[in-house]
Amino acid sequence: MDLVQLRGFFLWCMLVNTGVYALTAVAVLVFRDLICKVHKRMFDLDEQTVCKSMHRYLASYKLLITVFNFAPWIAVLIIA
Repeated sequence: MDLVQLRGFFLWCMLVNTGVYALTAVAVLVFRDLICKVHKRMFDLDEQTVCKSMHRYLASYKLLITVFNFAPWIAVLIIA
């Protein structure tokens, strides 16, 4: 795999993961009450714990996108 293909690979990985992140973030914003209610019944958690977990999930996912997609893409751009 040459640098051009690698650059395209990381770019598309970043775009797909950012799209999934954006859809999830919008869903959490729009359907917050429904998501909290479903998770509360499934896992017997209070609403505050569910909200904290959702925010922790979104923060972790954003960090993983940055570390495993954005940073390698920038590194390949610098090298090429």
